[in-house]
Amino acid sequence: MAHFAETGTYLKFSERPRNKSKAILWPVMVHRVLYPEPRRVELNLFQRAVLGLIRAGAKSQDAIANLTGLHPDLIAFIVAQGVSNGWLAPQANELTDKGFKLLDDEEDEAANLKAGYIFQDAISGEYWPRLVTRLEQVEALDPFARFPEFVSERKTGDTYRPFLARAGQVDLPALDNEVLTKAYREYQRDFRSNQQLYGTSGPLKQVRLKGIQHLDESPEPARVLLWVVGDEEGSELWSIKDPFALREDAWWLVTSMKQLLQDNKKLRTFLSPLVGIPDAGSMTKEEWYEALSKKTELDILIKYPWLERQPDIKIYFARLMQWQEKIESGLRWDSDLEAAIGDCQKLLEVVMQWLIKTFPAEHNRISSRSNPKQVLRALTIPSFSNEVVQILARQDIRQVIRACQNPSSSLKALLFAAGMGVLGAKQYQHPLMVLEGEDLRLDILLQLADLRNQSSHGQSSFKKRAPQELSAEVVIKNIRYAQEFTANFKDWM
Repeated sequence: MAHFAETGTYLKFSERPRNKSKAILWPVMVHRVLYPEPRRVELNLFQRAVLGLIRAGAKSQDAIANLTGLHPDLIAFIVAQGVSNGWLAPQANELTDKGFKLLDDEEDEAANLKAGYIFQDAISGEYWPRLVTRLEQVEALDPFARFPEFVSERKTGDTYRPFLARAGQVDLPALDNEVLTKAYREYQRDFRSNQQLYGTSGPLKQVRLKGIQHLDESPEPARVLLWVVGDEEGSELWSIKDPFALREDAWWLVTSMKQLLQDNKKLRTFLSPLVGIPDAGSMTKEEWYEALSKKTELDILIKYPWLERQPDIKIYFARLMQWQEKIESGLRWDSDLEAAIGDCQKLLEVVMQWLIKTFPAEHNRISSRSNPKQVLRALTIPSFSNEVVQILARQDIRQVIRACQNPSSSLKALLFAAGMGVLGAKQYQHPLMVLEGEDLRLDILLQLADLRNQSSHGQSSFKKRAPQELSAEVVIKNIRYAQEFTANFKDWM
């Protein structure tokens, strides 16, 4: 088992990206190994096609031209090149052993063994699919500083201070042949993709275990400098650049990074400048919505990380954040106000559904003949005031019983059914027995239910009661209420 400890060893294998970026010092354990150096792919797409057809039995250059659609002169040139390089027999009718080996991407591993280093992630315990022959160290301005600072450009004297990611595991799994082979094979695949100018090579052969050897018993702790940029083209908030510049992104760090972001608010705040909404006037509507969606995801990570534990609630919570941004920016239609009010109620309905599922109601305590008002008062829920009881008591008790069994009813029936859950929970374990009336303000919830019902029906002078005007101020007020109401339950989620 390996243990990570700070040693002041900082490794940097690539330059800072030109676009806006943030630096992270990622903890690793460095293992010294002996491995076969990947050979550069020597064949381009056309050479591979011609040699492949000759191996398959195509003898005539005219037949190869018909099969590939390539010009006969190009076929003749590739064939002559194959004979000259020893890939084809002098008659150009079959592959030599060298040609077979080259086409099959086989390597003479024994002749190309190199001493190098492989990196074990000190957060996840996984091995990175990268090997290097030397360690490129970078010196901190103050080697004894708790948070090291580095020179960005010596000419200007600009400096930067990376985020220090904390190692997550005390005991890291030992390096064995299986994980080493897997890491090498993934490195080899990325290396081939980087070197192949045209197209991509096929699946790689299994690496022979005898070609890889672990040289040292004890790995050395170090930190590798990573650069994080905003993911402008993808759907994620950020993108981690490959610290070894072999590929565009460090794909193997995506899962670890997401977990680290969820667990570390300081890192989320550190990276937040990389995500923002530019001037809406310079963007299309689709681009603005995409930027808004990413900003919402960032805000949730920073302000409401507990939502990650409840994806269904997170969806509607995020929608309300987007509605609020859109309405406050002035970029909205009247129909948006109605849609936002609808999503306010949907969020509250999902919270009620979560309550009913988490704290199942003992619906057998009531029947279709039960008196709703007596049932509600017997629950002794602090937030169920006389006014709330009077309103909820108007619900059809049969609808409430169905909501206890399958929470797909109206908001008022769901609230009634959620209250029934206190009968099956131990004292003060149910949130509704802990939260006070001023916490939940159920009178606003019930008004919101009525407001949504008004907005979902046709309005005219034929109705006796004039509906409440649906203004931007009213909608923003209800959005904030729905979010605050939901946040009351975060300790139980």
